[in-house]
Amino acid sequence: MLIKGKFDNSKPVEKLEFNFLVGNEAKEIKFKIKNGPFQHVIIQIEDSNGKYRALTSFKTFEKEYYINEDEKRTSNCCICGDIPSGEWKIRFLKNYVVDGEFEVEIIESKEITNKNSNFKNVILDEKFQSKKEWYFGELHNHTRVSDGKISLEELEKEIVEKELDFIFPTEHNSILTKYPNIAIPVIPATELTLDDLGHFNFFGLKEFIDYYSLVEEGEKKEESLRKIFDKVKEIGGYISLNHPFHNSRRMPLGLMYDIELKYLDLLEVINSPTSNGRNPYYDKKALEALDILWSNGYKVFAVAGSDNHGMTIGDPLNYVKLDEYSTKDILKNFKAGRSYISRIGELQLEYINNGKKVYPGEEVKGKVEIKVKGKEELIWKVIKNNRVIETIVGKEIVTEHEVNEKEYLRVEATNIDHEIFVVLNPIYNSIEKIEPQIKKWFEIKDSIWRE
Repeated sequence: MLIKGKFDNSKPVEKLEFNFLVGNEAKEIKFKIKNGPFQHVIIQIEDSNGKYRALTSFKTFEKEYYINEDEKRTSNCCICGDIPSGEWKIRFLKNYVVDGEFEVEIIESKEITNKNSNFKNVILDEKFQSKKEWYFGELHNHTRVSDGKISLEELEKEIVEKELDFIFPTEHNSILTKYPNIAIPVIPATELTLDDLGHFNFFGLKEFIDYYSLVEEGEKKEESLRKIFDKVKEIGGYISLNHPFHNSRRMPLGLMYDIELKYLDLLEVINSPTSNGRNPYYDKKALEALDILWSNGYKVFAVAGSDNHGMTIGDPLNYVKLDEYSTKDILKNFKAGRSYISRIGELQLEYINNGKKVYPGEEVKGKVEIKVKGKEELIWKVIKNNRVIETIVGKEIVTEHEVNEKEYLRVEATNIDHEIFVVLNPIYNSIEKIEPQIKKWFEIKDSIWRE
C-alpha cells in the first residue's frame, strides 16, 4: 500500500492518520519512507489491537523498518510481537510549519524477510560488576537513526575507543529499542524535538510516548509540552532542558516556550563545545539560569552533552558517583546530582562535612572542606547562592566554607577565555525551605538573556 499526501504549511500543527488492512497470514510488516521533508515530523504505527509498534520521524537517514514476531529481526525503534490481522494505523504529527509531499510504502509479507541483528535490547535493568567509584559517559548524542552522520556501529567504535562507562542514546523523538552489544549500560532516552524552539532530553523511559494523542491542533505549545511532561513523569522518566540559550541568528535552538519550572530535573549547562561556530556565551547563560533555579529552591542539577551529529562524542563528559554499576543506579544518582561535568578528565575530589565524606548533590550542614584537583590550570570559582565568593587560579582548589540553612554552594572552573571546563553540582542545606519567587521559564530568560 502506498500512502501519499502533502503537508499544509498554513497549519503550524497538523495531524494525519491513515488506515491499512493486514491479513490473517501476515508475518511481517515493512514500511519504507520513500519521500518526505527532512524535518522533525513524527511517524507512529499502531496495530489492530491498539498497541504501539513503531516510533520514528521523517528526519532520519534510516528509511526502512520491519516489524515481526522475531525480536532480532525487528528493526530499531520498533516493537516485535505477533502481527494481528485487521486495521492498523500510521500517524504523522507535524509540530511546526513544514510543507512538501510525502510518500510512505507499507508492505505486508507472509514470511519474515529482515536480516538477523546481533544488537542487544535497550532496557532499564542492565547491571555490571562494579569496578570503581566514579563512572563517566555521554548524555546527548545522535546517529543516522535520526539526523546524525554516523551509524550506530561507527558510534560503537567511538564508545570503545574512549572507554565510556555508559551512554544515553538521544535520537530526535525516537527511542532506540536495540543497540550494539557493548558491555556498558545503555539507558533508554530520547530528545523531544517538537520544533526548534525548545529541546528536551527524556531519560529512563519505559515505553514509547504517544505524541500524536498528546498534541492537539490549535493548542498552545506550552499545553502540548505540559501533557508530554506529565506522561514522562508518569512513566518514571526524568526531564533535562537542553541548550536553553543557543539562540544564534543562524539557528535558534534555545527554549522559547514559557514552561513550568517544576518539571525540570536536569539542565544542560555545556552543549557541543567542539562544534563549529559554537559560542561559550550560551553555556555561561545556562549556568546563570542554574543559579537562579537554586536560589529559588529548585533542585535542578547540571549535566552536559556533546550533542554530536558527526564523529566526536565524550566532550564534555558527565561523571557520576555510583554504589552499583547499573542502569538504575546511574539514573538515580544523576537525578540526585551526585555528579559533575568535566572537559579535562576525572577530577580528584573530596568534600568533608562534620568529619564525613560527602558528594555533590548531597545535603550538608555547617563547614565543608573542599579539595578539587584537575589536570590543567584553570580559574576556579566558588559560588554560593548566586554569588561568587572565592576565585583561585591553578590546577586545584583547596578551601572551606559554611553552608547554612537555605544556602547552596557549587564549584566551577573556566579557562582564561571564560569558557566553562568544569561544573560540580551543588551541595546544599534545607533548600526546600525556600519559597520560589519564580514559577515559569520566561521569568529566568527575560532576566538574563541578551542577544
